[in-house]
Amino acid sequence: MKSDLINYIVCPKCKSKFHLKSTKSQNDEIEKGTLICSKNHKFPILDGVPRLVVDDEKNFEKTESAFSSKWKTFNKSYHNKLWYDKQRKWFLDRFGWKTLPKFLNFLNKCDYILDAGTGVGNSAHLFSANKNSMVFAIDASESVLFANKKYGKIPNIHFLQADIRQLPFKKNFFSFICSDQVLHHTKDTKTSFINLTKHLRKNGLISIYVYKKKGPVREFSDDFIREIMVNKSEKECMKFSKAMATLGQSLSKINKKITITEDIPTLKIKAGTYDIQRFIYWNFLKCWWSGDVPFEQSIATNFDWYFPKYAYRHTPEEVKKWFSDVNVKISHFNEIESGISVSGKKL
Repeated sequence: MKSDLINYIVCPKCKSKFHLKSTKSQNDEIEKGTLICSKNHKFPILDGVPRLVVDDEKNFEKTESAFSSKWKTFNKSYHNKLWYDKQRKWFLDRFGWKTLPKFLNFLNKCDYILDAGTGVGNSAHLFSANKNSMVFAIDASESVLFANKKYGKIPNIHFLQADIRQLPFKKNFFSFICSDQVLHHTKDTKTSFINLTKHLRKNGLISIYVYKKKGPVREFSDDFIREIMVNKSEKECMKFSKAMATLGQSLSKINKKITITEDIPTLKIKAGTYDIQRFIYWNFLKCWWSGDVPFEQSIATNFDWYFPKYAYRHTPEEVKKWFSDVNVKISHFNEIESGISVSGKKL
């Protein structure tokens, strides 16, 4: 933890200021210590990361644990440059920036940025391109340890373990908030989104991506399998996730396409020509596999779908209403098979 972080954060419980008690430091980095607020709420600093999660509800802990397990197992794969570049391009496409220079031009107008659900920190690294801004990258899981290890020396990034629903920041603080592929894993997607907007200042931009609700057969199989898997051990779900990735890979090897000659509205299947593996994946069963990434990342993608307690899906109409309800004007809306990417300005 950089020592100047204390100037920007507040107690997530009572919103009072912190004072710092450092027990181990090196140069300007606090490796171990305690944050204590004026009402005597205490939060540890361990391995250079302040631990500010206050929600101890069991279902939340299960989700947090699921992602901690994922990143502990797969963090090196997600720090791979090919993966980083692929994800950056996907991010720019989904949120309408299209090119990196356009996004960097936007970042140059931002001062305080919140990366709400940073994972292993790749998004925080992207957002830190404007050296005059300050990026606060949070995650409820222990992924922040790997993020901090990889990117923590960058002067304008602060990594914190914190919960989106109880943020350690003042309201109306950020000029840009991004929560990409995260909110649907919280206890309530809508209220988590609303909470984020409270920390966005007027004319600030918020960008989110949430899972999209799919056809009834895929939704049924997701609910049926997840109800079983969330009660399994990490090892058991990892084994199952590998089996799903292997199934996806085997289906892909068929290397055939299927043509649907007309829409099937009841199943939400549109007419068109599909690769067999992707047709089954989008409409019937999540058996993710992609030849563009290492096989272990296909396992990880299945795991972070089946193992977390929370993995909600939403309709475009729902998401649009969230923005309308909090007086955030949508500036970009993108809907793809997997999810919905939206940006909006707070009025």
